Amino acid sequence: MAGPGRGVDESEGAIASVSERSLFADVSPVEPLPVSLPASHPGIQPLSPDRSAPIPAPIPGPVVHFRRLSLSAIRNSVVSAAGMELDRGVAFLLVPVFLASGVIVYFSLAVEPDFPQPIAVVVLTALCAAVTRSWRKTHLCFMAALLCALGVLAAKVETWRAGTQMLGSVIQTQLTGRVVRLDQMANGRIRLTLDVISTARPTLRYAPERVRVSARKIPAEMTAGSVATGYARLLPPTGPVRPDSYDFSFDSYFAGIGASGFFLGNPKIVASEDAPLAARLSSSIEKARETIADHIRDSIGGAEGEIAAALIVGVRAGIPEEINESMRRTGIYHIISISGLHMALVAGTIMGLLRGAFALFPDFSSRRPVKKYAAAAALLSIAAYLIFSGIVVAAERSFIMLAVMLVAVLFDRAALTMRNLTISAIAVIVVSPHEVVGPSFQMSFAATAALVGAYAGWSDYRADKATAPPQRRSPAAFVTRKLVAGTGTIAMTSIIAGSATALFAIWHFQRVSPLSLFANLAVMPIVTVVMFLAVVSALAMPFGFDGPFLDMMGKGLTAMIAISGWISERSPVDAVGLISLQSVLLVTVALVIATMATTWLRLAALPFALAGLLTISETRTPDVLISEDAHLVALPIGGGELAV
Repeated sequence: MAGPGRGVDESEGAIASVSERSLFADVSPVEPLPVSLPASHPGIQPLSPDRSAPIPAPIPGPVVHFRRLSLSAIRNSVVSAAGMELDRGVAFLLVPVFLASGVIVYFSLAVEPDFPQPIAVVVLTALCAAVTRSWRKTHLCFMAALLCALGVLAAKVETWRAGTQMLGSVIQTQLTGRVVRLDQMANGRIRLTLDVISTARPTLRYAPERVRVSARKIPAEMTAGSVATGYARLLPPTGPVRPDSYDFSFDSYFAGIGASGFFLGNPKIVASEDAPLAARLSSSIEKARETIADHIRDSIGGAEGEIAAALIVGVRAGIPEEINESMRRTGIYHIISISGLHMALVAGTIMGLLRGAFALFPDFSSRRPVKKYAAAAALLSIAAYLIFSGIVVAAERSFIMLAVMLVAVLFDRAALTMRNLTISAIAVIVVSPHEVVGPSFQMSFAATAALVGAYAGWSDYRADKATAPPQRRSPAAFVTRKLVAGTGTIAMTSIIAGSATALFAIWHFQRVSPLSLFANLAVMPIVTVVMFLAVVSALAMPFGFDGPFLDMMGKGLTAMIAISGWISERSPVDAVGLISLQSVLLVTVALVIATMATTWLRLAALPFALAGLLTISETRTPDVLISEDAHLVALPIGGGELAV
């Protein structure tokens, strides 16, 4: 939303930047100032021939003009502001909003629609939008309806494309499958993801294609690509504990996992035919991930080694649960999951290193677009990072967002803009519509939109404010000023992102981190250094020079764990209970208006935000909770406790 400034001051260090969307603002023509004589001042009479000084005249009282507000005046002002928003491109920014609304409508339906129904709605709304192109308001309404219908259709297509066969009931069978992934868990067990080859005793007629099972022990030579067999107890993926809570079966369906369970004994390796090419390629990548993860664990050791493996290759099953819980309580668990933060730090590190290297050759740098070279290398780096991190959904979404920004740099466009964020959101919705209803999509895009909007507002403020050339300062003053500015930036980033995502976190997890601001202020500088060392160690690993960097990385993670534990012990209770759905929807509308509007219409976000905050507690807990298999019933007995 904020791009390079149009005007650059000639003075040293003075740079102005403005919002790229404000370039479309209406600018009133400036008339030349007329040359006139000095104006007479009210209250002062001119000198008369027989007086030596002017005599003050009586000064009339101030005159205040009140303009009566009318509905027509308000309507004209709204129409004018809305027209300016459309001229600045707000319609394009709303495309993912309406697509996501259609996706939410689809997943809220009680009955699965057939394909002809959403297709018919799309065709009908498209025809209406084409016919009403001459009537702008009607055309915009039909375009919004068309986008919602396309969102419904995209979700339907993804559901049909996934087609995961889900186990219907608990069963024990002889399971044979090809190992897709191995995870060493913190409790000592091994979790295996298997592509099912066959079942026996009994043979399942409707067998899932992929399962996730655990084992106490596996053969040492078992790796990704091996064929394992053993007697296993399989269970269907569990549904939500209560209405509107987290649904494990929903995520399992779109992840292709049709059942979970455990081996009743230790699985064995059996010989098999050659796997397909895609399976062999996937196994090779997974073996490389396992090798790198084992190397990192052996070099660092302990919980620090597990966290380092999670940051570099996305293997986080072995992190002790007490450390996971302390990081959740302090609001820094996002550090563990590979997402936009990690992708941005990797891309920034690669770009910084390359641009620093190019600066050593000034003749080459002055004649070549070295910034584009660095951006292209960063794009390849995060693509490799995505592959070796396991291509999880959060990393995939973050890669799309960052790839759009790096491609913008390649085409001499501003990288951090609301338009690029919109393109990223559209791509994610088209590729994985089910992510819209998940916490990861909602919280990441809410935080990013709020940060981009705040950055754009700050850039516009700086552009309108005259800046003087910086004064010469002593080295100590310069360093102090930079530290204060960096701390303030981290604090404001945490406040803005935390405020934008707080209600989504409460809705999905029923918990909030009261001390997250202090935890992020203390930890983020360490995380930045740790990720820099992670990138350098990954680059040095093929040559065997990664030891010192991994050692320093481990010390940084030790400090992060200590800070997280200390703050977690002093954090108050973070459970907040249920909140109402209408509160989340109202706050979402307020966030959309506040981040996308550039005129006074952004004030319309205030009543929505206020209504959302006032309706938080308008929810009713169930009188009775019944498990999905009807084997358990929970009744409230007072004091916030349940009898099961």
